[in-house]
Amino acid sequence: MKNKAFKTTTEKGYNDGFQMTFENGCTISVQFGKHNYSDEGETTAEVAAWDNQGNWLMFDGEKWFEIEDGSDVIAHQSSGEVAKLIYTLSQW
Repeated sequence: MKNKAFKTTTEKGYNDGFQMTFENGCTISVQFGKHNYSDEGETTAEVAAWDNQGNWLMFDGEKWFEIEDGSDVIAHQSSGEVAKLIYTLSQW
């Protein structure tokens, strides 16, 4: 079965957000619940990303790279920053 390109994630305020999987196989998760590194979606969200092999990725402001510890997220991202992360990962 093919994975869906879009997925919502809601758990009564804990993990409110969404995931997108791109044609290149990479997935980005944008979360803004009260237990995420955000201000509960008022102005920021938490972002995590991984490639099609399940390797976690990080963004250094210019490019994506694989990280060894698959638990790190990009905290407190504005809507503009989230848009840049979505675009750049879709092109990776």
